[in-house]
Amino acid sequence: MRMRFNSRELSQLAIQPPKHFTKEGSLFIKEASSGLMNDFFGRKKSDSYSERWCRLRSNLMFYFKGKDMLSEPSGVIMLEKCTVMEVEGETQPFTFVIAFPGDEKVQFLAAHTAEQRDEWMSAIQQATYEGLRAQLIYLRTVLISKTGHDPMSEDQIKQVDSVSGAEGASEYHPEEPVLEMSIACSNLPDSQDGRPPTTFVSVSIMTPPQHSSWMRYSQTEIVQESNNPRFLTIVSFTNPRDITMITRFKATVYAVKDRAKGKMVALGQVVCTLREIVTSADNRIKLRLVSSTNFERSLGTLTLLLWEIPPQRQHLTEQTQSYDMESGPGIKRSNASRQGFQPQATVKQRSHSINRNPFLKKIFVNAITKSYRRPASDDEALVVQEIMTECMLSFYVPQQMLKLYIEEEKQKNIQLCRLGEMDQKYETMRKEIMDERIINMDQYLEAIAFLKDYKGLQFKKSVNKADKATEFVALNLHLQRMRVTKPPKRTEYMYDFITIGAFTAHTLKFKSGGLRRMLYETSRDGVTRSSPMMPVVLLEIETLERNLKSLKTKVEWYATQIKSFMNTQMAESQQDISKNYITVVVELISLCENPLLSEAAASLLNEETSTQDTKQCDATMNSSLVNKLMEDTRDELIKLNKLAQSTSPEEQGWQTDVHHTVNCIADYIEQLYQHVSNCLAFILIREGHEHRSMLATLQYRRDIVLSQAITGAIAGFYTKLSTHSTDQKFLQQISKIGLLLQFESLLSTYSDEMGMLEDMVVGVEDLNNVRFRLVPASESESMPVISGTRSHIVVDIPIGQIVLSRFPQELQRGHHIKILPVLFSIGINEQQTLAEKFGDTALQEQINRDNLVLIRGYWEQFTKLSQRRSATVEVPRTDSLEVVVTRLQEAVHNKKPKNVDILQLAAEVCRQMNGVRFTSCKSAKDRTSMGVTLEQCMILQQQFGLDARTFGHLLDTMRSEGTRRTNTMKNLGIKKYAFNSFQIMSFPKLYRPPDGTYGKTQT
Repeated sequence: MRMRFNSRELSQLAIQPPKHFTKEGSLFIKEASSGLMNDFFGRKKSDSYSERWCRLRSNLMFYFKGKDMLSEPSGVIMLEKCTVMEVEGETQPFTFVIAFPGDEKVQFLAAHTAEQRDEWMSAIQQATYEGLRAQLIYLRTVLISKTGHDPMSEDQIKQVDSVSGAEGASEYHPEEPVLEMSIACSNLPDSQDGRPPTTFVSVSIMTPPQHSSWMRYSQTEIVQESNNPRFLTIVSFTNPRDITMITRFKATVYAVKDRAKGKMVALGQVVCTLREIVTSADNRIKLRLVSSTNFERSLGTLTLLLWEIPPQRQHLTEQTQSYDMESGPGIKRSNASRQGFQPQATVKQRSHSINRNPFLKKIFVNAITKSYRRPASDDEALVVQEIMTECMLSFYVPQQMLKLYIEEEKQKNIQLCRLGEMDQKYETMRKEIMDERIINMDQYLEAIAFLKDYKGLQFKKSVNKADKATEFVALNLHLQRMRVTKPPKRTEYMYDFITIGAFTAHTLKFKSGGLRRMLYETSRDGVTRSSPMMPVVLLEIETLERNLKSLKTKVEWYATQIKSFMNTQMAESQQDISKNYITVVVELISLCENPLLSEAAASLLNEETSTQDTKQCDATMNSSLVNKLMEDTRDELIKLNKLAQSTSPEEQGWQTDVHHTVNCIADYIEQLYQHVSNCLAFILIREGHEHRSMLATLQYRRDIVLSQAITGAIAGFYTKLSTHSTDQKFLQQISKIGLLLQFESLLSTYSDEMGMLEDMVVGVEDLNNVRFRLVPASESESMPVISGTRSHIVVDIPIGQIVLSRFPQELQRGHHIKILPVLFSIGINEQQTLAEKFGDTALQEQINRDNLVLIRGYWEQFTKLSQRRSATVEVPRTDSLEVVVTRLQEAVHNKKPKNVDILQLAAEVCRQMNGVRFTSCKSAKDRTSMGVTLEQCMILQQQFGLDARTFGHLLDTMRSEGTRRTNTMKNLGIKKYAFNSFQIMSFPKLYRPPDGTYGKTQT
């Protein structure tokens, strides 16, 4: 094979400054009489070695004519697809060779010392493309594990694969491991104090010739005091290129002396290759542990059990018999499969894998996984996989919400301008109120500009919670998914949790408390009144304005639905829509009869007549005209009701009459709406001018909180719809009674966290104004689109046309899906201890009582639809839904300190009614991790028979080795929960992390 090159350019490349080279120095190069390369097997020992200066740059090794850099370049060796190895029997010591596949000739080299030889061999191995690629994969893996973010783009990954000839390789994903390996030890010796050892196993791998040194790959959890530990943590290999048949595994058993301080000592280790495991019976190899200091000492044995994931799921069912590490077989292979391992052909495509779900893969990214395997129990093993992903909505939804805020503020200012010319006093007031809104709009525009240009991690770190530029972004938002695989049919069960920081305005601090304290004041007797900071009239204006906008939007939507139904010949649906339309219009008319509006209308009319030459006023109407509009609207409603009750909608003129009636009502409603809006605008000028700054700040704070809350709500809606898109009963449920969103708060009612909870309460309440609508997805747009006003927000969720066609007709027509957000809160930290002893827990108690009423109301509607079970969560339950609701009611009224039973029961009620689960604390990092891991283990205990001993073992394992510990690394750069020993003692026992996983750190 001939290769063309420019010798002059290579010579110039060889003499560039040292900073461009990986390694340089003198080596002895053996030259045969026929040239530089030598025959490996027919080599002559008499061939001489010459000392040459050598320089290594990328995959090019330059050698010079002399033994220093001042000599001229002599040649270059292309280091690609080569093997480097030591040789013995040469006259020159410290010799190694560079060999190329398919070529009998090799290149002999020798170093001055053994240390230099090893350094050159390692550098040459890593200089090849495959070596550089292996380094890239390793560094990429390290960065993903530490940051949770893939530093390489899809195009870069494809480019690397194409250059390496891997165009045909299967895609791989953390959710879909190629191989899984379980580990167990037997007969480990007691420690010096005579007690069984506390141990864990560290696994390192090395694949020659790409790697010349061990790379630490994974480790198990720590098992307390056991001579025969069975480790739950699975060592998973997700990248087919990480392993080959000659990959070597080194498993080192460590005895832990002091877990809190991280003191440990190596007991022994085993080394084997993948081929040795694969060719062993049942893919299980049992090896004797060897000490590095005493080869004769008996240290017990270590068993490696390899699980290859077959490409077809039924193979697992047919071939898997038992999962016991010591006696049960692994996955059996045919003789042909034992001859060679082809990982790229064995990636298991999971049915609910996020990367294969077109609905989720563009929303949830940068997955991190951890798997566990419960030892055999009644011939059944349980495989549990944790998946934690970031959410692309974190920085996308706030941009949409900010645009909505800006548009609404513009419309409010336009409304003030419509009042026309006013007295100078009111003119000044109006201008100052409009200026405050403009200041807010400028801040919104700045936030949009920053978020639009943002590039980086798709979550907001907890250390950035007080960052002004990202104050509208939800804190540390992640999807936490638990996949449970249960034999014998290998059925998969999915459990999703949205973990998210408390919806609060950290940038505005909590000197005056949170939103609830600013808006309302709750006394110890439970009576809610307006806050001294918020005058009663302004609170009433705010409520009227929100209700008015919400009702008008509903009126317009129902009117559209009536017109669209006129051509469907569906009399029953027509009657239902008309009935709802009439109800909403009647509510709006009742709103217009509010005494506050009547008084404001009279004042505004007097103001207009005093500033205009004519008695005809454009901005408002007198009471007689308003009353006439209301009467005319009621008359049209009676007419519409008679038309809707008609049993013969096909009669000539029926459609024309309905269309005319609806149009008349719409015209009357528009006039009434303008009248009420003008009245509210005038009251705001007159009553709100004095408090304009406070109102603007309050609105800004509420906008921050709502932006964070709706981001989490949309993320939760996506996850629930993805796992239930084929469940017709669930789709009917959300169409008829809406979707339940159950928020769990672990915030205390003390100091700043009281303010955070006060913000979060209002944020959750404001989600009542949100509606989801399913729309056909276009090729260019797959992200949700938000429209409407603060009082009535519509979120359009794009769905593929084929999938949407299987949904109920009302959802296909754009029927709004309402949501019922409920919040239950129990503080668990040392601040809550102080609140219970010296402070006030009235807010927490009130929140739980109020939301108990809401969730009971939803439960009553749910039971009327029928006691249905989704295919996704159809598993045995220990208690009926009615029993759990009753127990929740008893727990809420039981004034027990840190009554976490409320949280656990509320979560179970939510799951049984197909709701979406959210868990929050201040940063969704530490207490949230304790809460979500506990909930995962409780699900496994209640629904999959996890025994008490394994429960505690798995709970500690998830907290020490699972995805939530990685979450602390992503946020803080350190794998420690931000707790201290004093805080831990104040936690309920089931919320305490294991020793060694927490410590003082920035939070």
